[in-house]
Amino acid sequence: MAGGKETPRQKMIGMMYLVLTALLALNVSKEIIAAFVTINDKLDTSGEVIKRGTSSTYGIFDNKRAAINAQKGDTKVIDLWQGKAMNLNKRTKQIIHFILSESNDMIQKVEGKDWILENDDDGNILELKSLLEIQAMDNYDVPTELFIGGNPMKPKARGLAIIDSIHAYRNYVAEQMANYKVGEKVWSFTAPEDTTGLPEALQTVNPEDRDKIEQFYRSMTIDKEVEVKDAGKTKMMPWPSAMFDHAPIVAAAAMFTALKVDVLNAESSAADFMLSKVDAPTFNFNKIDPLAFARTGYVNAGDSLDLNVMIAAYDSSDVPRIKYGINDTIPANWKETEGTINLETSTPGNYRVKGQIGVKEKGEISWKNWDFNYTVGKPSGTVSLPEMNVLYRGYNNKVEGAASGFPTYSLSGANNVSVTKSGTGYIAKPGSGREATINIAGVAEDGSSTSLGSFKFRVANLPKPSISLGRIGDGETATSAQLRAANRLFAGYPPEIPLNAKFSVVSWEVNVSGAPRPEKGTGSNLSGGAKRIIANAKSGALISIVTRYKGPGGQIRRQGAVFTVR
Repeated sequence: MAGGKETPRQKMIGMMYLVLTALLALNVSKEIIAAFVTINDKLDTSGEVIKRGTSSTYGIFDNKRAAINAQKGDTKVIDLWQGKAMNLNKRTKQIIHFILSESNDMIQKVEGKDWILENDDDGNILELKSLLEIQAMDNYDVPTELFIGGNPMKPKARGLAIIDSIHAYRNYVAEQMANYKVGEKVWSFTAPEDTTGLPEALQTVNPEDRDKIEQFYRSMTIDKEVEVKDAGKTKMMPWPSAMFDHAPIVAAAAMFTALKVDVLNAESSAADFMLSKVDAPTFNFNKIDPLAFARTGYVNAGDSLDLNVMIAAYDSSDVPRIKYGINDTIPANWKETEGTINLETSTPGNYRVKGQIGVKEKGEISWKNWDFNYTVGKPSGTVSLPEMNVLYRGYNNKVEGAASGFPTYSLSGANNVSVTKSGTGYIAKPGSGREATINIAGVAEDGSSTSLGSFKFRVANLPKPSISLGRIGDGETATSAQLRAANRLFAGYPPEIPLNAKFSVVSWEVNVSGAPRPEKGTGSNLSGGAKRIIANAKSGALISIVTRYKGPGGQIRRQGAVFTVR
């Protein structure tokens, strides 16, 4: 692609792009073919860095909007340019989806399976699997067949569509950048078919924007023909042929990744341009911290509570002046302080703190209203089981507690259960009785504890797991082909049982209606004899499997499953 002023990262990406293009023209060895995987990974890493930077740029729009709203300023300008930025981001996702779709289709044709790793909520492809997993790395027939055809001088429409799609994206974004109105002045830009028409098209652009629009347009322009060397002679070839004709599939996939990085670079420069058009008031700050707050610091079980989490920017060298009153709405009665406010906590009850904080805006102090609700309550505690409302024998039951009035808590077993600390929570293991009791204590900052109560829970054996033959579940009907492909037994819970319990099949016995005798074996894999009688089962036949399985507590139990031949 044509260039302009580039950052060091863009120059590095451009150099990798040139190396990639040069290698495509060579009859390369297996080692060099494998090196394309490394090139692709480096390009992908660069793309992720660019995406994070662009995401930060989009976030600054919200910061500028907040500053404008705080000043009760006019939002017309930010509405215009943030709207354009949203269109830019949406259009970028679409073109990247197109690029990765072409790469995925190409790999899928060679490997026989889909290569998509991640999609967004709108179905756009975000990432493909690593090229390292491709078996036929040196396959060059498929890239040639898909994008070039039999005559390199006349590549297929699908190959030419790559250029057309990139140029359509270029034209759309350039026009988003250049078409807007300032006062009574209307600036406009109609993207030309190629760079020869660019000087004339730029005549109607805001002179302040002309260089950036031109640089963006040229950076996203692909030359329709590329100079290549063939048998020592230089000749011009169509761009798709220079990139994909007899290119190993990993090289062709890396070329698509290079195109994706070019698009991400273009999005980044366009987003920066759009952000620069918004002039918002600024506040003095030199530090940014995360801030989480709610309307109250206390809530009863069953009540709703919204937690706001945001970034707080402030000047750590300038402690603000604060005016406040506790359960007092008359400003004349408020106290004045700096920094931290010591709140009333000696008496239980609901409290509301109202006040103002002095914020420097362009050197002047502006008073901003604030308020905070909090509740002082009596100490209490509760114990709960986040997975199921029962303790299972032979299982690491997760247990949680809550202790109001204390910074933390501790749990202990009181009857028919042992409770141990595990990470940030606890694990309870009940005994043979039908009930178990767990104690909770609030722990103060000095380490002292206060009993907050005892809670009883029902105790039961773990539910029996379902047995499946490969991916065929108990009670399901399957074709002979599906049954022949399934050669391993699994024991586990369906999704509706939210227990993270692990089971293993110890032994099994397979009976097939019409078979002369059952087959037996150990472990989870079926023997050759078992697979034969299953493979010979007629339509409508029943396959009965009885297993002995081991649970998470080490117990061995029996469980059966029945499958029907379709």
